[in-house]
Amino acid sequence: MDYDDLPQRRLTMSLRQIEVFRAIMLTGSISEAARMLLIAQPSVSRVLAVTEERLRFPLFERARGRLFPTPEARRLFEEVEVAYTGIQHVDDLVRALMEGRSGKLNIVCSPSLGVHLLPRALAQFNRRYPEMPIHFEPLTHNNLVPRVLFGKNYLGVSMFDITHSHLESEPLAEVPLVGISPRGWLDSDSPTLRLSELRERPWIDYRHDSPLGHMLGEMFRNEPGGEPRPRPVVEVRSSMSACALVAEGVGVALVDPLCVDELMRTRIDVRPLFPEKMLKVHAIYARAEPLSHSAREFLGELRAVLRASPGAR
Repeated sequence: MDYDDLPQRRLTMSLRQIEVFRAIMLTGSISEAARMLLIAQPSVSRVLAVTEERLRFPLFERARGRLFPTPEARRLFEEVEVAYTGIQHVDDLVRALMEGRSGKLNIVCSPSLGVHLLPRALAQFNRRYPEMPIHFEPLTHNNLVPRVLFGKNYLGVSMFDITHSHLESEPLAEVPLVGISPRGWLDSDSPTLRLSELRERPWIDYRHDSPLGHMLGEMFRNEPGGEPRPRPVVEVRSSMSACALVAEGVGVALVDPLCVDELMRTRIDVRPLFPEKMLKVHAIYARAEPLSHSAREFLGELRAVLRASPGAR
């Protein structure tokens, strides 16, 4: 059925008129009703006059400076109170949604983002909305996408753009890929690192079917000479695992810098690549389920944390 073909019924009393009528019934005077509604007294008088004119019967009798409800007004007030209870429930829900007392924030993220960045943003969000329940779970790429696609109201935060017909991908920031090594393994006089230098050291690699593994494969293939990537001593799935192995002196690796905190930097050397290679942080969510107010508020906190992160743009 076409909704344009449905008969449109105009309300005999507007919500504003009902609100003014109720205030007068509760207070018994124009002045008190105005004070209750925080509006000017002439506004209340004007709304009441227009209402009675439209209804074609009086709602109040005036006597000795007071308003006395007519039988029609008393009957009407019974229904208004029933309706007003429903309106109050709606208003309570709206306030709860605004203040983070209703709903739930479901966040999944790339493992490296779950070490420092997301906890920091979630802590700031929690301080603003302490009553909002939060589900937070770092997931590998092959698990993150299905969770956002098929979970209910999930927001994903990924180190890589995700192209899918049923997903929205919203860029948040860019960070440079960095090389890491045990202390003293890299040339201390050079502020940057070339891929060719990594071939000279034990290499920690990523699974080739992972986004970062696929990216590194292309980077090595595009090097002069087109030599394949080095044979790894250890293969991992996440930048955090690579960082832990480098800190133990196992080898060198390429990681995103957001998982490397100040404490880790005291145990390893960190160098940006030359030429520079950027990683993009994206918010991922289902097209069929637009982001909730709480999810948008969280993204605001996350952007602020990203802006404060070294190297993020």
